[in-house]
Amino acid sequence: MVYIFRLFLILNSLSLSFLIFTINKNMTLDWIEPIFYKACTIIIKQDILISFINNNFYSLLNLSSYIFYFLCIILLSIISIYLINLLSDDSIEEDTLRNIEPANDAFLPSYLGYFFVALSVPDIEMFFVVFGIIAIFIYYSKISYFNPLFFIFGFKFFYVINSNNVKILLITRKELKTTESASFNYLKRITNYTFIDTEKG
Repeated sequence: MVYIFRLFLILNSLSLSFLIFTINKNMTLDWIEPIFYKACTIIIKQDILISFINNNFYSLLNLSSYIFYFLCIILLSIISIYLINLLSDDSIEEDTLRNIEPANDAFLPSYLGYFFVALSVPDIEMFFVVFGIIAIFIYYSKISYFNPLFFIFGFKFFYVINSNNVKILLITRKELKTTESASFNYLKRITNYTFIDTEKG
């Protein structure tokens, strides 16, 4: 189960790149068009607003498609958070950490690089090939599972060094500023070097 979760977490973390790709290629969902138009005419009764919608229908349709994609990505992140409970338990005892440093700054530049790759990919087939290869590299590197959407749910990313002088990635809702009295009793192990804290911050 843990291997499936790791793969799911990786694909979820790369899903924002798919959103960037769809926006760049103007990929909209055709089946949304009649639903979107009917919803607009039922909800909005003002003539001025109906005229605005008619004049800008396809722009609004594109926007609604992108919002739908984004909501699906958010849903995948919520599923990821619930699946965390299936991972094995672990903990970090009090006063066993030697150093804490934020990891957000280290990951964001590399993650933004995926966006530039998504913008340069010519078609959907190539997109899945390129990001499939990236997903495989991330999976076997077993170093990090950085998902920026976790920020929405209050998670933060930190590098911590334990008493054995091993550097690990810790995903937690807690605000870590010092190693003093830092302890984590509700950790879930993603890999030997990546842990997520399920305790509320």
